[in-house]
Amino acid sequence: MLIEYDGSDFYGWQYQPDKRTVQGEIESAINRIINEPVRVIGAGRTDHGVHALGQVANFKTTSRIPCDKLKKAINALTGSDLFIKEICDVPLEFHARFSASSKIYQYKIMTCFSPLKRRYFWFVKYDLDLSSIRKSLQYFLGTHDFKNFSVETEEDEPPDKEKNTICKIFNISLTEVQSDIIIEIEADRFLRKMVRGIVGFLVDVGRGRFKPETAVEIFERGFSNLYFAPACGLYLCEVKYKDLFCIAKKEL
Repeated sequence: MLIEYDGSDFYGWQYQPDKRTVQGEIESAINRIINEPVRVIGAGRTDHGVHALGQVANFKTTSRIPCDKLKKAINALTGSDLFIKEICDVPLEFHARFSASSKIYQYKIMTCFSPLKRRYFWFVKYDLDLSSIRKSLQYFLGTHDFKNFSVETEEDEPPDKEKNTICKIFNISLTEVQSDIIIEIEADRFLRKMVRGIVGFLVDVGRGRFKPETAVEIFERGFSNLYFAPACGLYLCEVKYKDLFCIAKKEL
């Protein structure tokens, strides 16, 4: 499944028995349609308030309902802030998370406040030095231990599992669109709040709190007062699958 959702009113992706979540909403709809319990596996467990343009998920079923009819039925049973964009059959060994070769996240910042964008952008009131921010991007490319730019838990791992905090960033860029700033990051994996930690650091560079090279110090020694950007500006845009296929298409 290729899924788009507005994360504002969801308590994240992962199922919680007493709260509305994306996984819970989809599983409830599928269970009603095919009358059998299913477990939906997502490519990433987005946090409360994080949005998705290209979340990918899979589930196994014995149902013979055609994909196009299943898509319509699920969309009829979920809220208007969640939409299944595509459903297709995949090889049995496909796993939305483990089969992924990389994910692309975007973070959106507005420098001129707009009430209409307040749930989808981070409003930054400072005058940002974008040249300094761009100089900082080089320090994040490649393979690093990102534990000091995250909360040390992979976005889709339980908190009690042994941590692997090494990630490889393939691309990171900053784009200006009128008074908005879009930061895009593609990596093989992401830790929990890792993008928000990187963006928080970049904004602090732009307002003069840090120098670009401070990133090296944080990688090596950490920093107790690192600011994490709010969830509202973060989007899971695309999930790539090298060996099987790429179901997730970026639609911005």
